[in-house]
Amino acid sequence: TQKENLLKNSSDGRIRGQRLGALANKEKREKEIELVKTSSKKEIQSVNLEILRVAGAMLYWAEGTKKSSTAVTNSDPRLIKFIVIWFKKIFNITPDRLNAHLHIHYGNDELKIKRFWSRLTGIPLKNFGKSFIKPKGTGHRTNILPNGIFRMRVIGRGTEDLRHKILSWSEKVCELTI
Repeated sequence: TQKENLLKNSSDGRIRGQRLGALANKEKREKEIELVKTSSKKEIQSVNLEILRVAGAMLYWAEGTKKSSTAVTNSDPRLIKFIVIWFKKIFNITPDRLNAHLHIHYGNDELKIKRFWSRLTGIPLKNFGKSFIKPKGTGHRTNILPNGIFRMRVIGRGTEDLRHKILSWSEKVCELTI
């Protein structure tokens, strides 16, 4: 265990004590955080359609396009899954009305990543467009996001009005709050 390794590898008692104290503080804080999370989750008992509408609108405001099309870009699978469900429940937009693009690094397995996102979202592989693959040797960090950055866009008639509607909802929430 980490405690045993610290004791074994440290001959100086003062340093050993500091490290063990730091480890004890870390463990104590992790327990406190777990209690906060557990009690906080109890504060929200259910999500009705109005809460879902507002949550999605605010999330779109943060992560969605503002100027053209109706699209969301992010790397967090839970956020993307939420938005797909939100489009379905609020607008009856099914995954076959979404297209997707990836932003990945040189050396990533593009097909594997496309399959991951397709399984997660239900977006058919045929709806995936060409991926942007960051070339090797650009000096930027690589392989930080194993599933890349995912962009999904609503396709079909009425998508401009849809974006304006969503952004108007988020504006209304701000008006009622600020």
